[in-house]
Amino acid sequence: MRVLVSTTPMEGVFAPVVPLARALSARGHRVVVATAPQLLPRVRAAGLAGAAAGPDAPEAAAEAVTLPEFAAGTQPWRIGAVMFGKVMAPRKLPELRELADDFEPDLILHAPVDLAAPVLAAQRGVPAITYGTGLLLEPELVAAMAEWVAPLWDSAGLTPDEHAGLYRGGYLDPVPRSLQSDLGPAAEIARPIRPAVPGGVDDELPDWAPRLGNRPTVYVSLGTVPIFNQPSAFGPLLEGLAGSEVDVVVTVGTATDPAALGPQPGNIHIAQWLSLAAILPRCDAVVCHAGAGTTLAALSHGLPLVLTPRGADQFPTAAACREVGAARVLTPDRVTPAAVREEVTKVLTDHTYRAGAQRIRAEIERLPDADTVAAELTSDLAARTA
Repeated sequence: MRVLVSTTPMEGVFAPVVPLARALSARGHRVVVATAPQLLPRVRAAGLAGAAAGPDAPEAAAEAVTLPEFAAGTQPWRIGAVMFGKVMAPRKLPELRELADDFEPDLILHAPVDLAAPVLAAQRGVPAITYGTGLLLEPELVAAMAEWVAPLWDSAGLTPDEHAGLYRGGYLDPVPRSLQSDLGPAAEIARPIRPAVPGGVDDELPDWAPRLGNRPTVYVSLGTVPIFNQPSAFGPLLEGLAGSEVDVVVTVGTATDPAALGPQPGNIHIAQWLSLAAILPRCDAVVCHAGAGTTLAALSHGLPLVLTPRGADQFPTAAACREVGAARVLTPDRVTPAAVREEVTKVLTDHTYRAGAQRIRAEIERLPDADTVAAELTSDLAARTA
């Protein structure tokens, strides 16, 4: 079986499909990841074959903010939706077609925001499955993207899909039901899958890691997208935790120099990237932007959260975690050093938050892992072609 994985060039969009892509490859299937050049080194580092298709994210974002569709609204998701629908999809589709002509995929796996892939799949008559990266995209967001990519469907001789092609063939849902009970248009085609936790449990950690554990340890991340993880955004988080009776582990992303955060006290340890599978078992709580990857990784380890959403899908993710009692939420207007310290203290000392996170962990552990889903997909496709 030849599997084409189509993803936008962002770590948070690619990482969720890595275990499944590896599992399919381990079963002897040919797997190729189609993405922009900037992500190809990461694809290869994951042990997967990659092929260039579509623009890099900084280039696409710079173009998106010049378009009238971006200026037409202020929704948290708007810049991403314009970038995905008006810039990335039309730029990627011709290159994706060329790749598919050579590769001749039997199955296409694509991210919810990779909007060229559903057009390609429909045009070629190839089964396509959307792999979820977090909560289902908001209906208003999907409607906007569907409108903006409708010309691509028209030009391919196809009837535009009302959901931009996201829910035509299948949907892999990494979110436990307690966080998302209503799957809306994906309900009839959804298949659960355990969310990915980046890295491996035995990955090497910095030399300060073995010294953690004598007091509570808090992991702090603002993800990997530059619009959200600027050095200045870490200021109130680290100031609130500096000198407190906790150890703080911070990752700033590979595009940021840890020195940009300035001098820090001895209880704060900063790195560009750390294996979450290796570091989270050493932690007692997580402070993050409510990005789906970090949030689901924390919940996979039963860790309570302090969430500071700023855009994209972060607000609904934060609201869902608060609703189940696993998180405290600081809206942008409330992120001050004093508030950060107070909220972290609450999730560390009020054990109902850890209990809420542990309930979600138990749900996650009951979800089928990537190997199981890979076997099911293999069986499904074999039955289809028999």
